[in-house]
Amino acid sequence: MPETWRSVRATREERTRVLPGDDRIPDAIDSLTHAVTIQRPPRDVWPWLLQLGAGSRAGWYSYDWIDNGRQPSAERIVPELQHPAIGTIFPALPGATDGFTLLALEPERVLMLGWLGPRGSPEVTWTFVLRQVAPDVTRLVVRVRGGPGYRFRGLPLLLTRAVVRVVHFIMQRKQLLGIARRAETTMSHHTAFKTPAGEAAYRAAYDSELRSWPVPCEEIDVAGLFGTTHVLVCGPTTAPPLVLLHGYMATSTMWSTNIAAFSKGHRVYAVDVMGQPGKSIPGEPICHASDFVSWLTATLDALGLDWVDVVGMSFGGWLALNYAVAEPQRVRKLVLLSPGGLLPMVKQFTVRGMLMVLLPTRLTVNSFFRWLGFTDRAHANVLELMYLGLKHFRMPVETARIGPAVVPDEALRTLHAPTLLLIGDHEVISDPAKALERARRLIPDFRGELVPRSRHEMCVRQHRIVDARVVEFLDESRALPNRAVA
Repeated sequence: MPETWRSVRATREERTRVLPGDDRIPDAIDSLTHAVTIQRPPRDVWPWLLQLGAGSRAGWYSYDWIDNGRQPSAERIVPELQHPAIGTIFPALPGATDGFTLLALEPERVLMLGWLGPRGSPEVTWTFVLRQVAPDVTRLVVRVRGGPGYRFRGLPLLLTRAVVRVVHFIMQRKQLLGIARRAETTMSHHTAFKTPAGEAAYRAAYDSELRSWPVPCEEIDVAGLFGTTHVLVCGPTTAPPLVLLHGYMATSTMWSTNIAAFSKGHRVYAVDVMGQPGKSIPGEPICHASDFVSWLTATLDALGLDWVDVVGMSFGGWLALNYAVAEPQRVRKLVLLSPGGLLPMVKQFTVRGMLMVLLPTRLTVNSFFRWLGFTDRAHANVLELMYLGLKHFRMPVETARIGPAVVPDEALRTLHAPTLLLIGDHEVISDPAKALERARRLIPDFRGELVPRSRHEMCVRQHRIVDARVVEFLDESRALPNRAVA
């Protein structure tokens, strides 16, 4: 719908409904409510609200020549502005020290701002409420209320009410339309699936596989520079944090066999790797290995995790290894399961993998994974999810070019985190004995072993051995070095 004709009129029910924040000013001199329908789910609208504010923040999405010093409001999600705390000031104008104070926050539902008077109580409240009214459709309702002592520019009460109604409507309408446009164009552009039907089929398969998890989990989404990262969270809330990084295109659902053991004594965060098929929604493409480090750092920051244990499998093992080298202060212990990055991949891996990617059929997918060792019928759902990802997901070209390059000797020597390496004794992507020997020779605090009767499917086929070794290693008490986390 053209922006000129788009309505921001609130319904009668919306105007009369009690909203969060109304109780902050019970005897308001006026209460103005506007609303807009946005063709995106609340999770895609929410990041634009979190970064509101003039100057160093993202802008008000209204008339920038009036309220943002002629600086254009942001057209992208700004990661460093995604985590405001209660009490954060949202400057009214660039360079201003006063502004709207964040009074309340309910993720993906309510953001409440207030203009505080001399005694610290709000003279004005400005509340944004998100409500999902249909699948992938959000109603954004905004209400502003003025307290008994509020006077616009010192005008008398009647003039204050008249002027504010006009000025506020003009600015609020522009803001609501600006938020709607950004959420609908930017966030929908970031979906990497080729068709809505393909995305629906993939998500249905993902959800089906997730239902097989033996423990309950919470699904959360974290906005950042490279897109919105999807995370599966489970385990005791007070337990030490453990991050899981999955194999190439396998998604976090691949941990279904191991998750019960891993989450018994840890708060587990299983992350869908950005730029690969999954529920993470890509934004700016990941172009270099260092971008994966930046992405994971931003994700941990958004989750409030200063340090973590990290378990990575296959491609995820390469990501975990690179991250522990680049950000040693963030990784307490490192577990590598059949990882890339210790030796070059064998040529057969490259040839078979390229055939599967160029000709994504069930035949090529099943053939590749049979070679890796996934021969049991129990793997059928995982392989179907992989096939649907290859068929329907459009991986950014820049991201597809990033392979698990061999980590140099000097980098491995600098690895501070205690490291456990487990590789199947019949691993096919590289020589398992040579990979184990290289890691043992170069990594300072190291232990590792070859897991019997397994190839690349080690985590599934020999999950009892893998689970026991990983849990024992993570639970082992060690004195932690003094680490200053920036």
